[in-house]
Amino acid sequence: MSQMVNSMTGNQQGAPLLEVSNLRISFGATPVVQGINFALGAGEILGIVGESGSGKTVSCRVLTGLLSDQASSSGQMTFNGRDYDLSDRSACAGLRGKQISMIFQDPMSALDPLMKMRRQLALRGADQAQAEALFKQVGFPDPSAILDRYPHQLSGGQCQRVAIACAMISQPRILVADEPTTALDVTIQAGILKLLKETVQHMGTSMIFITHDLSVVSELCNRVLVMRRGRIEEVRRTAEMLRHPHSTYTRSLLAAIPRAENKGQRLPTLEDIQSGNPPRPLPAAPHIDKSGVPVLSFRNVGVDYLRAGGGNFRAIDDINLDVYANEILGVVGESGSGKSTLSKAAVGLVKTASGEIRIRGRQANWLRAKRSERRDVQYIFQDPRGALDPARRVLSQVREPLDVHGIGERSQRDRMAGEELCRAGLEPEFHQRKPGSLSGGQRQRVTIARALALKPKLLICDESVSALDVSVQARILNMLLEIRAERNIAILFISHDLSVIQHLCDRVIVMRAGKIIETGSVGEVWNSPVAQYTQELLTALPQLPAVHKHYEDIPA
Repeated sequence: MSQMVNSMTGNQQGAPLLEVSNLRISFGATPVVQGINFALGAGEILGIVGESGSGKTVSCRVLTGLLSDQASSSGQMTFNGRDYDLSDRSACAGLRGKQISMIFQDPMSALDPLMKMRRQLALRGADQAQAEALFKQVGFPDPSAILDRYPHQLSGGQCQRVAIACAMISQPRILVADEPTTALDVTIQAGILKLLKETVQHMGTSMIFITHDLSVVSELCNRVLVMRRGRIEEVRRTAEMLRHPHSTYTRSLLAAIPRAENKGQRLPTLEDIQSGNPPRPLPAAPHIDKSGVPVLSFRNVGVDYLRAGGGNFRAIDDINLDVYANEILGVVGESGSGKSTLSKAAVGLVKTASGEIRIRGRQANWLRAKRSERRDVQYIFQDPRGALDPARRVLSQVREPLDVHGIGERSQRDRMAGEELCRAGLEPEFHQRKPGSLSGGQRQRVTIARALALKPKLLICDESVSALDVSVQARILNMLLEIRAERNIAILFISHDLSVIQHLCDRVIVMRAGKIIETGSVGEVWNSPVAQYTQELLTALPQLPAVHKHYEDIPA
């Protein structure tokens, strides 16, 4: 422990505010945290990074007795000079809210949907003056207007600011933020990070920031602790670790992040780095012929939604775009800009109010479309768990589109579905499993394999990698580039992650308030953005420092 404590930044003198020793957590007979030690200094921001299942969230939930009934824990914690047994949940629960507060990834889970904001803060002990002061502190210029709203009347970024205000009511000594910016747009994310940093500085609070995004860590944290499979890989000052990572695993996480210099190249995965061999090159990007008929075409398309109080709201307006064979077109914009509405309109999931959509030159009419036309366009949703039947085995779900379209005999369909799964990186041992036994990245591969089973001409990806760990994301991006090269497929790729768009896409359109405000090649838009909003997006993008240790320096 002494070595770890001594690695704390210079602004923490003396004993740490929080010290955890030999923490172990198990679910039944399965250990998920295996004897870790860490410390947090007064006024420090400690980042904890790692893939899903690494143990980072449960390692912090145990501090306030928030583990589920199926979990068992042991270890010691010293907080503010007092010792606690981490197997004693009631004692740890006494710290919750007053001394240690949590901000969760989904702010809606921390807010009662039937209560206005004013009532929610009052139940947590804030009077009206405190509530308004807190709301001003978290960036609401008119607190009264927000206090009289329900959660559903606020945007995702606004709800997250409310959750931060709720967590700060009791002026806790430690704030634990669990992936609070993962699903937020880059401009909103930048505002939340700025707010958290200012809160720590203004109130003297310490913070543990849990994330899988190393670029966010580089912007916010004094030190970073890297976890894998319930163990600590390394813990060091952030700038030092990002520039000169010690562990092979940390280096693999950094190598898997899309950067300008590796655009369109295969991203190294952990398997590549452990083997000691550089990743094999991707097939050359195919030529994009724009003299022919676009695979997807929008002309003056508009979509209206009904307002709760009556009347219509124009979600997208006067949209014009073309996507050609072999092309990957990215769509970026803030929440509510119309990105997902655009993609749903392309496949008939929402009705257009104006304009025309054409698929391979034919006017799209999904209510009357022939099955052969429906095969041409496939959609991949953001949440693979919701897109798969939990009761059916993976192979049968990938085979289902082939069954519906009557392609080949049953044995042929099984073979074709198996081939698509293998191409997606899921070997035969996974084919008879159910979705619940797969990781998030593996489930997303299943949905991609199912979408590709019919060999479509257009693939629409709606935030398909936004919630994935960086190493899993790298595998999916590699796979999409391979598919494009092999099948001459067109891809409409929607994302709020600008680094992913820059790495994957040929062209990009920027949306705001239902309109396209800028379009061009990725290089043009990144290097010479015209719209002020595009400039704001690019400015808000977290930047990692240059990595001096290159892939070839990583030992097997």
